[in-house]
Amino acid sequence: MAAPPVIARTVTYHHTRIGRTELDKLFLVAGENAGTGTVAVKCTVGSAHLQEDTLDDLIAARVALPHVSDRTPWAELTLERDEGAARYVGIEFEDGLVTVTVRSTDPIWTHGQAHRFGEILEGAHGAAEHRDRIPQVRQTALLMAAVLIIWVPSMTYTGPRSFYDYLTQISGVAALILGGTQLVREWVKGRADRPVFKVTEDVEWGSAWSRLSSGDRIAMVSAVIAGLTLIATAAALI
Repeated sequence: MAAPPVIARTVTYHHTRIGRTELDKLFLVAGENAGTGTVAVKCTVGSAHLQEDTLDDLIAARVALPHVSDRTPWAELTLERDEGAARYVGIEFEDGLVTVTVRSTDPIWTHGQAHRFGEILEGAHGAAEHRDRIPQVRQTALLMAAVLIIWVPSMTYTGPRSFYDYLTQISGVAALILGGTQLVREWVKGRADRPVFKVTEDVEWGSAWSRLSSGDRIAMVSAVIAGLTLIATAAALI
């Protein structure tokens, strides 16, 4: 009798915000009813390749390395549950991506486990497709450039002005405000979409603004103030 076929699923998640809580959830599902010695957690630090049975043991072994401290950031981590063709789970955290591989001879188990991992990772802000905000930013920037091309000559015109001239100037100010607001919104969302990977502590949750670093907040506020100053100066000339 031929061996039953192995059913496999592999999904890569982008933008995930992974901390200790999310890791514990993933590892709990991966190790459920696993046989003794079939689950391992691995990482590489420099030239050292570490492997332990539990995440806590791996953290301790990593900190014990002479060139590593508890503040050394984690670049990658791998969890494997290997029971041969019967059941296999691999979860790789690297380069801001989380790649989940599940395979077994039982299609119900394969798809069920993949779905459970997906629920956890989607709850951690993960998405199976990369969210690219560059096109929206580019379109908004092009629109604002077009408005400026029309608006600047009108603002610098020194002759008699008609109602159409005033309408053009007011519309230009409104379009720049709306465009600038959209650019700020997309920038904040883009910064909030950055993946986060922490092993020994939880990640911060909340609004996109609350997840920005102090440097990002200062840069955004400065840009907004500069933009509003420019628009207010131009509007005063109407």
